[in-house]
Amino acid sequence: MFGLLKRSAAAKGRVGIAIGSDQLAFAVVRRESGHAPVLERCETMPFAQNATPEAAGATLRALNLPRMPVSAVLRSEDYQLSLIEAPDVPPAELRAAMRWRLRDSIDFRVEDAVIDVFDVPTQSRGGQGRMMYAVAARRSAVDRQAVTLASLASLDVVDVPELCLRNLAGLLPAATNGVAMLHLGNNSATVVLVRGTTFYFARQMNLNVGGAAGSSGQISSESVILELQRSLDYYERHFDQPPITRVAIAPAGAQAAALSAELGEESGFEVELLDLNQLMQCASPLSEELQSASILAVGAALRQEHRSL
Repeated sequence: MFGLLKRSAAAKGRVGIAIGSDQLAFAVVRRESGHAPVLERCETMPFAQNATPEAAGATLRALNLPRMPVSAVLRSEDYQLSLIEAPDVPPAELRAAMRWRLRDSIDFRVEDAVIDVFDVPTQSRGGQGRMMYAVAARRSAVDRQAVTLASLASLDVVDVPELCLRNLAGLLPAATNGVAMLHLGNNSATVVLVRGTTFYFARQMNLNVGGAAGSSGQISSESVILELQRSLDYYERHFDQPPITRVAIAPAGAQAAALSAELGEESGFEVELLDLNQLMQCASPLSEELQSASILAVGAALRQEHRSL
């Protein structure tokens, strides 16, 4: 998404980094033509968000990361994603025009936002103008990422979770005919609709979770089914695509397993739990806990675009 530095020559891999509230996850993915991507390294480590640049730099250098392009992932609270009609302006003026369209669509000052856009396939609905996704990120968040990761000279992209999930979904065999990727958070979830490697639609949903906040309470399948169906109806109606019947849930774990069973029984969807050990060639087996903590970093490392979208 947000390009930070000049692109280097095309590399055969990428590093993905996701910084959470108290830890950093990183993944190293290497690609060879004609072969499945190889997850060479995937680790987490304690990391303070308010670490000084010097301390952050020392920590990152100690990781001994390979000389590959680096993608960092924004936190969900640091940006907003909006599907809006593209203004009829030359490409060079698109981001500036989008900034004005977003003035009333985001909950922070548009003057304090970094704007980027990416296309979705042409919609078939008559009379509908060209639609695009616009990402409005808090400038302070993008700057914070750049400063924190300044010691990584090959940092070239600050990405958003939806596109990281698209990268993962595109590896699923079911993606050929379309798949809904459902990423579970503590109290919210993101659904991303992908066909092949093409991103069509994303929606955020609140999760009605029983138990205390942050506990392993059970997710209400009823609300998830409703939001999934709304997303799929939009996809079929606006893009004139055949129905998506396959749902992949990530990260795997007790909550995901319980939700998977309920969705299968109550909705008729074919549901699977995303397991990186089966999705990719992994240098070492990954536990469910590690997958949960690092899945967005892995998705960022799977990025293949060599330019800002």
